[in-house]
Amino acid sequence: MKENKAFVKIGERRIIDIVLERMLPVFKDAMIISNEPDLYADLGVPVHTDIYPRLGPVAGIHTGLVRAAEEKAIIMGCDMPFITTEAIAYMVGRSGAHQSAVPKINGFLQPLSAVYAKSCIPILEDCLQHNRLKLVRIFEELEHTVITAEELSRFGKPDELFMNVNDPETLAKAQRIWGGG
Repeated sequence: MKENKAFVKIGERRIIDIVLERMLPVFKDAMIISNEPDLYADLGVPVHTDIYPRLGPVAGIHTGLVRAAEEKAIIMGCDMPFITTEAIAYMVGRSGAHQSAVPKINGFLQPLSAVYAKSCIPILEDCLQHNRLKLVRIFEELEHTVITAEELSRFGKPDELFMNVNDPETLAKAQRIWGGG
């Protein structure tokens, strides 16, 4: 995308507004992790920059967990307009005593749509300090549970719930889904 995905509109609404609206009923202390905090200043939630600057998603997850008020947090990409509050609450409930609960859709883990416990912080710090930044790899070290597409299908079509608007093609598809056509 040639613009910040968070501010792309689906219908008449920015994706970031949709995601926050769906997160806040589950996590009152929702926040945004960004290395461009000024862009998000008007959203009414705290914005934090990476503790380990510019090391990608692992650094963002780490910062979110360090800053989280609760023992568990859901990490959600800013480009997922179809995730539902019910799916988020279900994922949190499914995490149980695990360090993480991660959806698996079409054979792929969704680490940017997963629940993480604060007990993940030391593992994430070790990864950051040793330049192990491949996000899916952290699940080799985390005690996690996989949430299946079948489980999540009660909240909508899993392909849509976890759809990322990454390019003009997926934006066009999202517009069609949002508009019902």
